[in-house]
Amino acid sequence: MISKLRSIYREIIAAPAGERFHRFHQRLKGRAGRWHVAVYGGAGLLLVMLGFLLSLPPLMPGFLLWLPGLALIASQFGWVARTLDHGEYLMRKACRRIRGQNGAM
Repeated sequence: MISKLRSIYREIIAAPAGERFHRFHQRLKGRAGRWHVAVYGGAGLLLVMLGFLLSLPPLMPGFLLWLPGLALIASQFGWVARTLDHGEYLMRKACRRIRGQNGAM
């Protein structure tokens, strides 16, 4: 299970920003039946919730579980993949804007 999560993480990181999750979804699309969707979607949701709970106490890196969890969810649901890619695009745009404003001061 850990090696599968590592390979998912590496595949997503290797893709260009704003297309990561959609490409992952396209690669895995059509391979799954209903049970596969339920198991992978449920496992992804579990990882996201566990990561959130582990990130509440100080000094716990629970956020590291969010990316594989979201990737598992996005691999099964195209609209989630598109939403995550759009969110990444908006966050990068906001970061560039903030950096640009800080540099001008």
